Amino acid sequence: MTLTVSELVGAAGGGALGAALGALAAFSLMGVIVVVATGLATVGPDTPLVGDLAFGPVFGPHVLFAGGAAAAAYAAYIRAHDSGRDIAQPLISYNRMSILAVGAAFGVLGQILARALAEIPKVHTAVGAEVQVIDALAISVVLTALVAAALWARTPNSERMPWVPWQHDATAVITIGLMGGAVAGSVYLAFPADARAMAPLFLYGMSAVTLLALVFGKAVPVTHHITLPAGLAAGIIAAHTDHAIWILVAAVVAGLVSAVVAEGWARLVLERCRMHLDPPAVAIAIMAPLLALVQLGAG
Repeated sequence: MTLTVSELVGAAGGGALGAALGALAAFSLMGVIVVVATGLATVGPDTPLVGDLAFGPVFGPHVLFAGGAAAAAYAAYIRAHDSGRDIAQPLISYNRMSILAVGAAFGVLGQILARALAEIPKVHTAVGAEVQVIDALAISVVLTALVAAALWARTPNSERMPWVPWQHDATAVITIGLMGGAVAGSVYLAFPADARAMAPLFLYGMSAVTLLALVFGKAVPVTHHITLPAGLAAGIIAAHTDHAIWILVAAVVAGLVSAVVAEGWARLVLERCRMHLDPPAVAIAIMAPLLALVQLGAG
């Protein structure tokens, strides 16, 4: 693994930007870039914008979002911010440059972790196709959050705080999981056949864009951890059958499972935590090896 000065500087800038904007607004910005980059990639498959820009050392969630989340935890620790769980507030409003510095430091840490995790070798199916067994960016987001929690949010809350109140109960979790999976499967099928590899990332970006509404206090479903695995599951099944019904079933099942995993993490861990330990990142990190096993089993 070789890290360049430019990517470390970019990661520092991206982490500071995530802190300044607030993790949630920064994540929505990333979503816009992902949508544009994946759209361009469907026209010109050789474009490096998806990997180098949308998920690169400046705008990738492991830098931009993770830096903002860690900075929120630090801001709450120094009593500048009401709660480390609040990732919607632009932290630049506190005029404390140490908060942006924390974002920068965690942006660099997130990039280093993501690059190190990306070195884990891929495995091959029986027919020789490469399978990435982990999602390095999602794991990096989880690890940086745990580091920030160890530094500034070790004491649990006395009262439980639901993650997303309007998709907290079992009926809502199941409904949104099924809905997100159905949307993901349908969008996957709507993509041109030679560009369907971009569909899961496009879905992830679209889901991220919708979260901008949360910054303004409007209730929207959180679905990026649903649509991404669902789109990937659709791709796994599409490699073995052209029947749309099976592709849709795979997407719906993956969406439901991922929704349950995210809510499970929220209830077991996040609800008592003083900072945001991202349930979607945990769900994506868990779903990646599960989907890899399915792909390896399918051959």
